[in-house]
Amino acid sequence: MAKKKNTNYVDLKTKPIPEGKHLLEVDNLKMYFHTEDGVVHAVDGVSYTLDRGETLGVVGESGSGKSVTHMTIMGLIDMPPGKIEGGDIVYRGESLLEKSEEEMQHIRGNDIAMIFQDPMTSLNPVYKIGRQVGEGLRLHRGYSKQEAQERAIELLRLVGIPNPEKRVNEYPHQFSGGMRQRVMIAMALACDPDILIADE
Repeated sequence: MAKKKNTNYVDLKTKPIPEGKHLLEVDNLKMYFHTEDGVVHAVDGVSYTLDRGETLGVVGESGSGKSVTHMTIMGLIDMPPGKIEGGDIVYRGESLLEKSEEEMQHIRGNDIAMIFQDPMTSLNPVYKIGRQVGEGLRLHRGYSKQEAQERAIELLRLVGIPNPEKRVNEYPHQFSGGMRQRVMIAMALACDPDILIADE
């Protein structure tokens, strides 16, 4: 059943990709961190493109900037100390670097979602799993609390969590590490994003 969307924002994923453009274009991206000990070149000239239906693997040794690249795409780097020194991130023909924080809040989780590396630090320990899985649905899709809870149960079942009707009312500390990772996957899939970033 189609739900009411946020009327203040038009999903970018409903816009056609301009001719000659890719779904996502990371072009010579440079993200530096300005610290008391000097400038850290965390991401220094990363470029790649992604089209619909493609799977892209970004590989590199620990500390090479993979996670920082993804966090920059999501607009989750604190600035300062971070600063984009060059390049661009273009999604469906529009630069994400020109978006306001309010616009990025609509894009995150809805158009572009991310499965974070450490679920225990990403999940809020004081909120039940169902609330956290359903949060994006309420924000981006206009679901009621009950509708979001029902969809959260479906999503937990989809990612292989047994007895989701019960587990949806439990807290993150009641889940094993592997189960918490599955919850993160369910959260990322909730709004059917255009792009799903899996950080390791």
